[in-house]
This record gives sequence, structure tokens and C-alpha cells, in this order.
Amino acid sequence: MHAFHIHYRNTQGTLMRILTAVSRRGLEIHYLRALSSGSEHRADILLEVNPKQIGQLCRDWHAIVDVTDVRVGSPTPEMLGAAAGFGGPHPPASAGASGRSATAAMA
Repeated sequence: MHAFHIHYRNTQGTLMRILTAVSRRGLEIHYLRALSSGSEHRADILLEVNPKQIGQLCRDWHAIVDVTDVRVGSPTPEMLGAAAGFGGPHPPASAGASGRSATAAMA
């Protein structure tokens, strides 16, 4: 697992372009946190990638105009702890607490 710390200016669509670089490769995001730190913003992303993918992602992120810095490092215990909580499958978004589907509720 590798932790990516991406600093960027929060203009329209910047965070979406950062996340699109990950989803384009079909990678699972184990942890994501976006923070505001003054005039700059920061996204922390935890991914399981190989060295080739690290290079591709860093190249793609540096090509985004509003990205100011990209750093790769080891994940923090907080990241690993949060990622462990999301390991299992999630129920479909249409399933409610009563077990009724969204289409049944509309009928």
C-alpha cells in the first residue's frame, strides 16, 4: 500500500480530475481524505499499486494545472485503520433499512 499526498488549488473540477486518474486505471481507493489547509487543499489517498502505476499516477497528477505538489509515502496508522473498516462488501444503495428496494417504495 502506498499513500499519496496531493496538494492542489481548489478550482472547479480539480479534485474530480485527481480521482479520475485513479478510476481510469480501475484501482480501488482504500482511503480518501480531502482537507483545506489555508489557500491550498490536500487530498490523501491510499492505493495498492505497483511501481509502474506510481509513475503513471504521479505523471498524470503533475499534468493537472492546479496540482502544486504530489508526494508518495508510507501509509499512516490512521489510514490503515480506516481502510480496514471498509474491507467488506457494501449493500446496494437502493436497499433501505426496511429491506424494501427503491422501486418498491415508489409503487
